[in-house]
Amino acid sequence: MQGKERWMQLGAMNDPRRNLLEEIRWIGEQGFDFVELTFQAPTAAVESQDWSTVGRAIADAGLQVLAHAAPYLPVENPSPLVRQAALDELRRTIDAAQRVGARLCTVGFRGWPAYMSEATGYEYCRQLFSILVRHGAEQGVQVALENSPQNRHQLKYFREIFSRVPDLGLTYDIGHGNVETARSMTRDYLFALADRLRHVHLSDNDGSADDHLPVGAPRAGGIHLERELQHLRSFRYDGTITLQIFGDRRWLLASVAQVREAWAAAE
Repeated sequence: MQGKERWMQLGAMNDPRRNLLEEIRWIGEQGFDFVELTFQAPTAAVESQDWSTVGRAIADAGLQVLAHAAPYLPVENPSPLVRQAALDELRRTIDAAQRVGARLCTVGFRGWPAYMSEATGYEYCRQLFSILVRHGAEQGVQVALENSPQNRHQLKYFREIFSRVPDLGLTYDIGHGNVETARSMTRDYLFALADRLRHVHLSDNDGSADDHLPVGAPRAGGIHLERELQHLRSFRYDGTITLQIFGDRRWLLASVAQVREAWAAAE
């Protein structure tokens, strides 16, 4: 915070295909404020690292840290044993997040099978996130639910889930809110859940798939960066934003400059 200006913090996510300690070092060298550590195979699964060592590496790189659970855990599976195994893995993820110093852990929304009733789906989510939020509170880690690229009815689902789990936070993914929609969903989510917003993901796409492209890369259908940031600022958000831009790292670094310029202009 400088004067009356509000500044967000920019971070990057580790690529789980690359050496984790080298990823952390590189992210720190590029001047990012934080690393969003995704606990994901093959190199960053919960069982694959000494997380105290990783936490020291993050501190040595001059970074803050946020956590992200693996997106492939089948928490929506109708088998109670499978759901329990996924829940146990998420609890271990929160434990690892605490060991590296993260205060927030994001879990992606996976919905529920089409043959399952909404009432059952809501109850699955209530049970899951009530347990995770409570476990996170014991570890000093807030749990946040991230919107998926499957936008049909999703905001309705989120309103209901968040009403049932009062201490659940929101990680809003701007790119996900641009997939197969008539317009960006950002303002709709902020109107509904701005008081629960804890973190933001940002990448671009052409509206047809969640491609994690650099900002401005799509020829058509991409996000309007300045407008998206204006929405965040209009709801007085000045927190953390992870640039989830994959592929050649030069595109990630180019997007950093664009986002900083657009943030300053989006008053």
